[in-house]
Amino acid sequence: MPVVLLDPSRPDMVPAGAVGLMSGTIAVTEEVHPNLLWQLPDYVLVGDRAQNFDVLVSSDKRHPAVRARIDAGERVVEGEPVKGSNILRAVDLMDRLRRTGPWEQRQTHDSLRRYLVEEVYELLDAIDNGSRDELKSELGDLLLQVLFHSRIAADAIDGFDIDDVAQSFVDKVSYRTPGVLGGEHADLERQINEWEAAKAAEREAQRGSVLDGIVTTQPALALTQKIFERLAGADFPIAAVSPSLYQVGVPFRKHATVSVEDEQRRRAITLMDQVRAAEAAASGDGVWLTDANTWRKYLGMDYDENAFDDDLDTGEIPVIAEDEWIVSSLDEEGEDDADYEEVAVDADPIDSDNESERSRVSDVKVRKDVPGIVVVEKWSAEEE
Repeated sequence: MPVVLLDPSRPDMVPAGAVGLMSGTIAVTEEVHPNLLWQLPDYVLVGDRAQNFDVLVSSDKRHPAVRARIDAGERVVEGEPVKGSNILRAVDLMDRLRRTGPWEQRQTHDSLRRYLVEEVYELLDAIDNGSRDELKSELGDLLLQVLFHSRIAADAIDGFDIDDVAQSFVDKVSYRTPGVLGGEHADLERQINEWEAAKAAEREAQRGSVLDGIVTTQPALALTQKIFERLAGADFPIAAVSPSLYQVGVPFRKHATVSVEDEQRRRAITLMDQVRAAEAAASGDGVWLTDANTWRKYLGMDYDENAFDDDLDTGEIPVIAEDEWIVSSLDEEGEDDADYEEVAVDADPIDSDNESERSRVSDVKVRKDVPGIVVVEKWSAEEE
């Protein structure tokens, strides 16, 4: 007298090995899906006791009738479990809570923000210091947030649900890793290059900024790193990045006068604003910034005019009169200028409030209209 166990995530599918057993009167437990019951020639519901029928069908291994037959040594017929089947149970549970839970009914995307942030940090702590069970638990808590936000979104008239979220993941990963998923290669560097190229193509198709999608509320160092990753991928000239962004100093003081976190974020956002200004200027000329020379042109830096094709030229560079230049030189006693490199750029704009030896260059010609993003490429090592 075999026991046929159904997959709870697919309650109307019978394992292949049980198809020949589904004839005559079948004993079923209470949770068996009606879709399957309608397909049976005859069935009888069993209670807590394992009644005397040749075949018992159930999707609950813990049901008393099922346990009694298994303990008696009867044969069990079941299909291979499908990975992710418990995800469907989690989706169903979240749906029930959203419909019937008084607390869950009142939540919004905004009200859940602090919980989401807490869960992310708790997960990071579990990765660093937690046990296997703690890591599993924290991942479950983070999954709850994904399910909860997706279920809230489903309530909107033009909303989406967890299936749309999952499809978004499938579409994005499939598009960005075609070589690996298609079996063409298993090369790490090639996979990374394909991923970055796909992301760049998406931004270009939308004609958005290279910085689109960067979350400015993340920790300042993480924000800076993400900006640098994007700019490096777009061949942004490093000479246009203020050293005050990638040389962060934390003062050892009893009473700090400024927040290093806030200052770093301010500098990072300033750089973002300047990058977008250059992109806007280039967009006005119908130009997409994809190489260092083009970036330099729209940042107001020196660039190679001959490197441009005719269709990218925006006109002749005007002749600069002598009185349009300003000359910076060391004052007072005239220190040794060996620490400085003579280049046609100005001082660090982001750190310009600090009048120090670091922010002055010797005998450098600087265009008055050069934007603030352009910085000295070599700085004095003094005070470091």
